[in-house]
Amino acid sequence: MSLQSDAVFQKIIDGLKENEAKAKAVNGVFVYKITKDGKVAKEWTLDCKNAKAYEGPAQGVKVDTTLTVADEDMVDIALGKLNPQAAFMKGKLKIAGNIMLTQKLAPLLKTDAKL
Repeated sequence: MSLQSDAVFQKIIDGLKENEAKAKAVNGVFVYKITKDGKVAKEWTLDCKNAKAYEGPAQGVKVDTTLTVADEDMVDIALGKLNPQAAFMKGKLKIAGNIMLTQKLAPLLKTDAKL
């Protein structure tokens, strides 16, 4: 299944390759559960400890934080149309695990690209 947020994650993958040191400074492993119509449609893993991201559940690493967000909300967050803290407060973004670690993610997720 192809989702709008796939482009966001492709941009993140490219960004991790370009900024390995920045990614490793985050020093965390995040799993994004992307939902469509209320059901998890796709999972993405951001392994900032090893500066890599891939589709699917975490492989051989301990997950620090799990984020659950709707496909269109993930796109809006990446484009800066939706503030992540506001999304969390409104229940559009659910976070389990180390919530403070997610604040270090913001610089990696920002995208200037038109998706």
